[in-house]
Amino acid sequence: MRGIPITSHPVVSLLACAGLAACTTLPDGSLLPAQLSRPDEVEVIELRGLSQCDAPTDDIRIERLADVEAVQAWQQARGIDLIGGDALPDGPFAIVDLGSRPDGGYGIAISRRAELRGTVLRLTASFLLPHADEAPPPGGTSPCVLVGLPAGPYARVEIADPAGRRRAVTATTATPR
Repeated sequence: MRGIPITSHPVVSLLACAGLAACTTLPDGSLLPAQLSRPDEVEVIELRGLSQCDAPTDDIRIERLADVEAVQAWQQARGIDLIGGDALPDGPFAIVDLGSRPDGGYGIAISRRAELRGTVLRLTASFLLPHADEAPPPGGTSPCVLVGLPAGPYARVEIADPAGRRRAVTATTATPR
């Protein structure tokens, strides 16, 4: 066994995989534990985003919208065209709104993986900032993203950053679909 790293020893790999109940065989014949999907994990889809969504405040907000008509009403109230002529799935949706920012360079990226915890659907987002070593683009921005949500019995949607800190929660409960 001298000179063989313990993680590459076939018996150790086999025992580790047996403990996880799943393995992937690599082309060289070695074993690697397979990625297991958690039962509370669901997928969401970032459908469209804009850098100017005319946010009324500088707060990060998330709003759940039941269907395409609700998305159209939201964008009409903001005076923007978030979906354009794009065909959308039936819904439900969430709008993640970064809020008003004094200059450019801000954005939001939503992870496809979300977590369903009882009646709460938790989305994870990366909040993008202007580069610290560059002057930010001039002009205010208010980025937002439209997210397609899975149908489900959840009453609230929340957004967290990659470190797990909750950044916003839907203000009202929506009727589950």
